[in-house]
Amino acid sequence: MTIELSFLGILVGTMSGFFGIGGGTVTVPLLLVLGFGIKEAIGISVMQMVAGSLMAAWIHQKNKTYGIGDVKYFGFGGVVGAVIGAMLVKALDTSFLEWLFLGIVAFTLGRLAFSNPVPTRAEVVNRPLYSAIGGGIGIFSGMLGVGGSILLTPILVSFMGFPLKKASAVALFYVMFTSLSAFITMVSLGLINFHAGIIMAVTSLIGIRLGIWLVDKTKITHYKQILILFYTLIFSITAYKLIAG
Repeated sequence: MTIELSFLGILVGTMSGFFGIGGGTVTVPLLLVLGFGIKEAIGISVMQMVAGSLMAAWIHQKNKTYGIGDVKYFGFGGVVGAVIGAMLVKALDTSFLEWLFLGIVAFTLGRLAFSNPVPTRAEVVNRPLYSAIGGGIGIFSGMLGVGGSILLTPILVSFMGFPLKKASAVALFYVMFTSLSAFITMVSLGLINFHAGIIMAVTSLIGIRLGIWLVDKTKITHYKQILILFYTLIFSITAYKLIAG
């Protein structure tokens, strides 16, 4: 299982850097295929996201992809929401969590398909609104171990006037807050598989740099098409697991 988790960590790291995701959209369904339970998979995913998002935030800060002065308020709201969501994991039914995850992926896919990768409106700057959005998404992040980027990216692009590549980078920055908050909470609840989580976390760092480098080399229209294809794949994998299993 160590080899499988190592390869998965590298894959998740590359996709995390490229798509601006925490990694949960890849990690959770693939860990289910490997035989982990949904709650154990969420714990492993959260641990991987802590390492990956910290690395990505450092790289984006060096590249000056965005300024953290305003976007950090997404994270402040996300911290509170992630604590609530992580506590709900232990109380909610496993089947409910799985179908909720599938529904969120479907929503994201629909929003991205009809969004314009080049903004047609001015970028909205509103710190209280950023905190409110971050808090709402944080609840889902803590419950599902998905970091929140799969919801934040389409919201920033569709409603807040953010360019697609910048939105993806900001969403991964947001994951740093929610994953740290969810990780601390889930450790206190005994929901973390540390052995599998450390393997995923360390190996995912290998792919982070590659993923971010690939973003810079990809045309914006191609980037959107690849992003939609990616979410379609994740939706299909998760749906198959739920229906077949």
